Amino acid sequence: MKRIIALFICVLAVTMSAGCGDGGTSGGGAADAAQEVVFYCITFTNIADNYDDINDAINEHIAQAYPEANVKFRLQLFGPAEYEERIRLAMQSGTPIDLFTPLGLPNYVAQNQVLPLDDLLAEYGKDVTAILTEDIGADAFNTFKFDGKIYGVPINKGMAITPTLIYDKDILEATGFSIDDINSISDLPPVFDKVKELFPDVYPFANLNQGNSEIMQVMAGENDVDMMMDRVTYMGVVIGDSGEVVNLYETELFAEYIDIIRDWYEKGYVPQDMATSPSTSTEYFNAGRLFSTIGGYGGNEIGVTVSASTGRNIGSKWIAPFYFDSTAASLATAVSSTSKSPEAAMRMINILYTDEFVINTILYGIEGRDYVKVDEHHWAFPEGKDINTVEYTAAYSTGIVGSEKLQLQPVGMSYDDILLKLRQNVESKRSPYYGFTFNPANVVNEMTALSNVYNQYIPGLVCGSLDPAVAIPELNKALEAAGIDKVVAEKQAQLDAWIEANK
Repeated sequence: MKRIIALFICVLAVTMSAGCGDGGTSGGGAADAAQEVVFYCITFTNIADNYDDINDAINEHIAQAYPEANVKFRLQLFGPAEYEERIRLAMQSGTPIDLFTPLGLPNYVAQNQVLPLDDLLAEYGKDVTAILTEDIGADAFNTFKFDGKIYGVPINKGMAITPTLIYDKDILEATGFSIDDINSISDLPPVFDKVKELFPDVYPFANLNQGNSEIMQVMAGENDVDMMMDRVTYMGVVIGDSGEVVNLYETELFAEYIDIIRDWYEKGYVPQDMATSPSTSTEYFNAGRLFSTIGGYGGNEIGVTVSASTGRNIGSKWIAPFYFDSTAASLATAVSSTSKSPEAAMRMINILYTDEFVINTILYGIEGRDYVKVDEHHWAFPEGKDINTVEYTAAYSTGIVGSEKLQLQPVGMSYDDILLKLRQNVESKRSPYYGFTFNPANVVNEMTALSNVYNQYIPGLVCGSLDPAVAIPELNKALEAAGIDKVVAEKQAQLDAWIEANK
């Protein structure tokens, strides 16, 4: 089966009526004119003034490989600053747009800007459905369902962002400990003590991102905490399979993990200004002043990446499980409600997710000119060229287009790690509420107020600089004043309805 990747989107403009079709990638009869499908795609690299040759190469391939599909592809690229505005303007003006990647699908569903896809998938998307079922699971489409209907085709990539210990191998070896001695954060203090003894100028631990120690992600993974679509401020969560939405910050569980990081702070394991300083683990690793950090990553290759960027001998190991809730899957390819031929759009999606040539041409351009294929799974820029000097590239859009396992990987990236990430999708523990999506429309003001409280207290608590005995009661008093009870009640009502509908 030929495969292609379409994501973070490109535009397909349907200009003629759709022909009748059968399952898979088939479409109208050969006598019908090909229907143009416009795919709006977001890119994070410079956009070439003209990339008609990219569309020409893709269309020549589609005509030869899928003559029965009767589709013609037109890719349109936009930078992140203008992407959503260009989608909005196209829909308002009648400019052709068939496929795009909604940045917040529920909003597009609420405004009737995307089409339900159930019937289209059943008739024209059998191949893409099979791939997503294999790589994500039988519930692959659940987080893109609203009122029982599917509105998005999930991007097929590793979505399990597992809490990972990133550590200096040479320092660990000097302590006499082995990475096999470290299986959870509770195993770290003895190692940290030895690091402090041997290397007084080295921090045993520092944060990967400002004001965030990742202790919340560790807590969620170790205790099956479903964040109920809020992996930023955690306002209203469900622990385990209780079905009860609670204020996380009132729980003993939260206090327990904050006590851990407070202990690290008081023992000098972490920078004392970790909650507020812009200095993070990358800077400390670069300076040779850090033993470890924790971050959320898929696969096992992050140590290789950090080693290359810091010049240090860096390893990595999963330090807690990943709990797969609805926040894990958020990006999808959608069909615009203004599409003139949804059938052709779905036939194109089926090709995008299953054809290697199409996806790699979208991402990397013309082979030999914009990239060279080093081996079966890897690519590189042509000699003397880079991302700024090739005629075309959309290389940074890999995580938002089509199926990741069909994409060529840059030299040095293990293809086996890509397959591991996809296995993690299926093997990670699933929340029983996977597929629940929260609509905050009734509590927008409260969510804004709660976010302000979060910013005031949580960085200091999760980085250890605030005394939890004092700060946690103050935090909960402020949350109550900001409306946490109303948000919890709204989430509970929506979750109850979702549970009832999914019995």
